[in-house]
Amino acid sequence: MKIAVVGAPATGKTRLAQDLARHLPELQVSDAPSPETLTPGSYAHVLLMGLDLPGSTAAQQAADAHLRAQLAADGVAYGVVYGLGPQRLRAALRLIAPQDGPPPRWTGPCERCADPECELRLFTGLLNSKAAGRPPS
Repeated sequence: MKIAVVGAPATGKTRLAQDLARHLPELQVSDAPSPETLTPGSYAHVLLMGLDLPGSTAAQQAADAHLRAQLAADGVAYGVVYGLGPQRLRAALRLIAPQDGPPPRWTGPCERCADPECELRLFTGLLNSKAAGRPPS
C-alpha cells in the first residue's frame, strides 16, 4: 500500500513517514512525493500534516494553504494528521486503517471523587427512582 505524507516545511512529515515505515513495514511511505504523482488514486492514502506543532510560522501557514488548494484542485482526498509525538502516529494509523465501531468511551475520573463510574451511578439512580415514581434520594 502506498502512502504519501505531505505538509508544510518543518511539520514533522519525515518523522511521521519514518514512524509509519517502522510500525508497518509493508507500507510504501513517501514524505516527498512530486506534485505530478499526487493524483487521485496514485496513493492509497494522502496524509497532510496539521499545523498544530508549537512555533507555526506564517510561511508554514501559506505553504499549508497552497498545498490544501492544490490537493483540492486536483481532486485528491486527504486526511489531516494532528497530535504530538506518538499521538501523530496513532492519528495517522486511524486514517490508514480505521477501527470498526465507535471511538473508545472516555473513562476519566469524576471531578469530585475520582471515581470513573460515579456519574453513571448518579444518573442511573435518578432514572431508576423516576421510573419507580419516587423522589430521588
